[in-house]
Amino acid sequence: MQKKQAEVEAMESRLAEMSKRIGKLKERLTTVRGEVKTELERRIDTATAGQEEQRRRLHQLKDTGLEQWDSLKDQAGKAWDGLEKSLQDLAASLKK
Repeated sequence: MQKKQAEVEAMESRLAEMSKRIGKLKERLTTVRGEVKTELERRIDTATAGQEEQRRRLHQLKDTGLEQWDSLKDQAGKAWDGLEKSLQDLAASLKK
């Protein structure tokens, strides 16, 4: 049970960090214009939606029993990886 609590806390911390990163990306949008800005705004909106989906999964994970924990945790882990890659790609796009 302690392991589950530690993992939940790590996920909550990761969500908070992603919120900060998304906020910084939104601030950097002021440096771009036109179609590039529109595309980056769309991608940020997609990342924000992904973050909300992870928040929903985290709440679902909190409510599961230990027998379901591993399966749901693995699913959430794959989604975390995709969201992380999306944020990295967005940051790289804004550096160009």
